[in-house]
Amino acid sequence: MKYHGIPDFERLEEWAAMDIPFEYNDFMLPGILDQKAEVERRIDGYLQLKRDRSQDTLHGPFLDITVHSSDAMIRRASDFRIRQACEIALRLQVKGMILHTNFIPNFYEKSYRDGWIDRNEAYFRALLADYPGLFVFMENMFDEEPDCLAALAKRMQGQRFGICLDLAHAHISKTAIADWHAACAPYIRHYHINDNHGLIDEHLPLGEGNIAWETVLPALRPDASVLVEVNSLEKYRKSIEYLSGREKISER
Repeated sequence: MKYHGIPDFERLEEWAAMDIPFEYNDFMLPGILDQKAEVERRIDGYLQLKRDRSQDTLHGPFLDITVHSSDAMIRRASDFRIRQACEIALRLQVKGMILHTNFIPNFYEKSYRDGWIDRNEAYFRALLADYPGLFVFMENMFDEEPDCLAALAKRMQGQRFGICLDLAHAHISKTAIADWHAACAPYIRHYHINDNHGLIDEHLPLGEGNIAWETVLPALRPDASVLVEVNSLEKYRKSIEYLSGREKISER
């Protein structure tokens, strides 16, 4: 398997030499999206690499994005940012875009959770109709359990919509990773993997936290893509070395 990596724009040639799919993190940041010249510079830099981008993914905006809000102004602002990223995703010809659930994790009011599912379904059906070449993979953020995400994905089956299961986020939730996986498995199209100690989202290389990778890795869907979500080439290589060691153990 070729594990996706997050390229450092200042070290593109080194990342390109890895011959792996990319997940672009530049275009989730408002500070970049608001600078047209910087957006163009980065798009041009990626296009100049002349590499296969058909398996690449792009992380869409997530800070303050609330397409399920009851406030129409907030919905419009969220939609504006998401569509900015969709246009970039089309230019880069990526496979899909990752977006977050972005709901209040400990708010258990039934009307709020039902509204989250209903409004997200309506929004993403309309968005994907406008962008027929794009897939959306929704990622669990600091959700405490998989219920709402799995319910939305079930409704969206056949709509180029799936789940990006972030295993490190799942590890710091009150629900075990195995239970997250059991609930989401039919809809998982992409994974984010990195390590932590079960308290905060540390984005450590694999093997440097306390996630039980010996049981987690064998359960991953073989048809889903996987991003090693760490913030440097050195941490990526360290994680790949760990994964290679786990694969050798499983082959014995």
